[in-house]
Amino acid sequence: MIWLRRFFADMIGSYLDSLRALRALPWLFAAIVLWEFAQHVVEVRIGMFESRDMARLTNDNGLRMAFGWIKMTSIYVGAFFVIRHFASQREGRVLAPLGTAALRFLPYVLYALVVFAAMFYARALVPEAHVTAFRSTLGLGQLLIEPLLMTWVVAAATDGHVANPLVSACRLGWLYGLALPLYILTRLPFGLLHQQLNTLSIGEAGIQLWGLLALDSLVVGLIVAISPSAMVRIAHWTELRQAGAKTRETAVVSP
Repeated sequence: MIWLRRFFADMIGSYLDSLRALRALPWLFAAIVLWEFAQHVVEVRIGMFESRDMARLTNDNGLRMAFGWIKMTSIYVGAFFVIRHFASQREGRVLAPLGTAALRFLPYVLYALVVFAAMFYARALVPEAHVTAFRSTLGLGQLLIEPLLMTWVVAAATDGHVANPLVSACRLGWLYGLALPLYILTRLPFGLLHQQLNTLSIGEAGIQLWGLLALDSLVVGLIVAISPSAMVRIAHWTELRQAGAKTRETAVVSP
């Protein structure tokens, strides 16, 4: 019951944290939101939102992809700073120097970008008939794996006390059953809203189009904030679980 109460409190807290992060790191989110909007400007110029057919034809446009790769990288850079902010402010963790932490965080960024590339370029990797199944399997796999990595990811960005993903998964243990739904419930709504806004933009023009694209850019900023906020809270669960286990061990060995 205690853990269920903590689950719902942290789910709401993660949403609130996304707003706190925007206030605490305005320069970061301004850069991400403006870059997302700049990508939309490129997409409008190449006719991406004129029709569904044009959206498919221009999806692989080189200039759009250049903006897209920088945006994806900026999302994980943003996550890095959000994690450091909340871990230091809320948990009082001693932060490693920026360069040291960034090097530890880099493997996670590379992993995430490789998964993104595999999903985006699926047509070059598998036959057309299997593209949807390939992307669905890869996306589901990433979704299921992500909670197992969170303690490691948070440690990599902060104090480095969790050496690798295996240690992270072991520390999470049975809390995976709570971490997965928390991750889904914090990440999925904004992700679906992002997709829906892009879909609604197709066929629109003028103020309606630019209004939808501006709103979508703000949603991307919130996506950058909310997932790492949930990560910090889930990593804190593992700390509480470890502390509880140590307390029980002490009670057993005490005379």
